[in-house]
Amino acid sequence: MWLKNKNYKGFKTILLILLVSSVLMAKGQTGISSPNVADTVSNPLGGFLKGLRLSGLIRSRFVSSFDKNIDIDGIEHAAGITGYANNAFNVPQARLAVSGDVTSKLDVYFRANFADFSKNPQGKVLEYAYATYHFNPYLNIRMGLFRPYFGREDDISTDFLKSFDYSNQYTVFDENGWMNYQMGISVAGVLKDMAFPVKYYIGIYNGNRRNGFTDNDNGKQFPARVELDFNPDFQVGLNGGLGKEYGNRISVWGVDVYYKKQIDQRLRIDVVTEYKQGSNQSLFFSEAIPGKKIGDYQLQGLYVLPSLFYELKGSTVKGLEASFKYEYLNPSVRQHGNVHQQYVPMFGIDFAAQSALRLQVGAVLDRYDHNVENSSLYDASRFITQLQIRF
Repeated sequence: MWLKNKNYKGFKTILLILLVSSVLMAKGQTGISSPNVADTVSNPLGGFLKGLRLSGLIRSRFVSSFDKNIDIDGIEHAAGITGYANNAFNVPQARLAVSGDVTSKLDVYFRANFADFSKNPQGKVLEYAYATYHFNPYLNIRMGLFRPYFGREDDISTDFLKSFDYSNQYTVFDENGWMNYQMGISVAGVLKDMAFPVKYYIGIYNGNRRNGFTDNDNGKQFPARVELDFNPDFQVGLNGGLGKEYGNRISVWGVDVYYKKQIDQRLRIDVVTEYKQGSNQSLFFSEAIPGKKIGDYQLQGLYVLPSLFYELKGSTVKGLEASFKYEYLNPSVRQHGNVHQQYVPMFGIDFAAQSALRLQVGAVLDRYDHNVENSSLYDASRFITQLQIRF
């Protein structure tokens, strides 16, 4: 009987998403042009190519470690080891993005980071490659390589980060297939017929990041998010996900809050905080300790990032920004994990609107419960200067 097939649960999930999609399509039918008009390619291929939009970002950085035995990536090196630098210039991002409208309802987006070629490019370089079909505000379907939007950071481009980089929490949940660039399909939309707008995101993903263009097992991950937009200055996001990897059940949940307050015409305060907890299957499989279960590996992360922005409206300097990020990350709560705490004070100067030309200086201070020699799990203090140009 096919009803007893082990893939039946996955079939039910897909069926549920399709059912919800059909309801939202019906809800938004009013105001949509007839398919033979709205969904027809209005221009031949030549016209489409002329309509493509090109954009890019270059971010260069100077990093200097306060400790001679710590390199620019925060890795400790024992005495006598050579072949590393504790101060250096680098280019973490050199991106080009191409986007365009195939039809009035279908658009495509492609982005690559050519800076990844400076190291091993396997599983890197390509960041986005997806197509989105917009039925109506209630229903949009996206497929390809993109961010699932499983937290606030998934919706923040590198260009607009208040700190020097994404959180360590973001990196770990990326390694476990929930955030950052993943391959799959998603359904998203906004429900406006309520006291306040409610956004939703539901997806199915391979869960193995950008490693290859296929999956390495039959398990899939099903993240979902509901965002409550109480007003433009206050939003709360609720995240949850279930899945399987190599036959092991995995799960994750989290909450994030965004708050913005305009103090006066020039001064603004922003606060972002996120908390997440869930299975750390990447650590479980890497350690492979006999007798341990995947449920024994639970990671837990929290960060708080307040920032102040002062608008100058000058001909040269457009604004000044100061931020401070505190982060707590425990990679394995039930295994007495090596807790990582990070402190990141930053100061930025915007020389163009929307941070198109920005200079930032600051420090990254990493502290661990116990240090592990010849690894990044070691107390480190680094000075950061970075310049970004967006075009």
